Amino acid sequence: MKQISFVMICAVLAGCTPPAVAVQTVREAGPDEVAGCQTLGRVTGVPGVFGPLAKVGLRDARNAAKRTALEQGANTVVFDAVPADTQVFEVTGTAYRC
Repeated sequence: MKQISFVMICAVLAGCTPPAVAVQTVREAGPDEVAGCQTLGRVTGVPGVFGPLAKVGLRDARNAAKRTALEQGANTVVFDAVPADTQVFEVTGTAYRC
C-alpha cells in the first residue's frame, strides 16, 4: 500500500510540474565541436524536481540553460559533465555562437 501511495504522490507532483519547453534553436555539442565558435558565457539551470523524477528535472534544467544561452545570442551549448548516479542540483555549461 505504501508503494502505491508513493507512486500516486509522484504522479500528482509530475502533473504539477511545468512541462519542459524544448529550445529547438540551441543545440548541444561536445567541446571538440566548438573550436571555431565564439564563447558567449556560462549558463546554468536548476532542476525543479528530484528523486524519482530526476530525469525530468535534468531535462528541464538543460532547457532552462539553453533558454539563457539563446538570450545571450548563442546557438550551441556545451554542458559540463554530470557524474553518473549522483543527485544533480545545478546543470552548468558554456554558450557559443557558431
